[in-house]
Amino acid sequence: MNHILGFSNYATSLVDKNRNYDQYNPDNFKFVYDKDFLDKDDFARLSDELLNYEEDLKNSLDSRGDILRYNLPIKSEFVKDIIKKYESKIRQLTKNRSVYLSKNFPIELRKYTRGCFMSPHKDTQIYKLPQYECVFTISNTTDSVTKIEGLDISTIPNSILIVKAEGVLHEVTKVGGGERNFLKFIFTETDDFLRN
Repeated sequence: MNHILGFSNYATSLVDKNRNYDQYNPDNFKFVYDKDFLDKDDFARLSDELLNYEEDLKNSLDSRGDILRYNLPIKSEFVKDIIKKYESKIRQLTKNRSVYLSKNFPIELRKYTRGCFMSPHKDTQIYKLPQYECVFTISNTTDSVTKIEGLDISTIPNSILIVKAEGVLHEVTKVGGGERNFLKFIFTETDDFLRN
């Protein structure tokens, strides 16, 4: 059992990759957490590439009332190509064959250190169709967890958490020690922004 799946018509549980979940409608998708997302070589290459951004990341503190984290938009064709290579896997995990890496939302490198957190929230829909917010963990030595649907998930390196916008309340608990580095990117069915 390698991932956790959440559908509105299906109780959240550990999921056996050998079982067929095609009967679950992507409209009912809430979230999925998957371990061993990239193959080992791609994960090592991606991790090495992201070391180039470490200095800039240290100067990118994002502090608001409900958020404390480091956040750096990155423009790396190498990172983008790695993510696109796994597009079919994200489609499989979300049960949505129409999604693709957003063309107009940046890939962000984020870091959580002591004191960092994100309060309970639902991801805000920014496109005409709800997007899929992807959090890919590079490293994690923290005591922090992601709370979602009654679960406490301690994200491990080379894992991905995908949450559908407006779908489910979740939060990241305050880091007491250690460091977590991850990529945040969006998969979408449209690049047309929702106009309010």
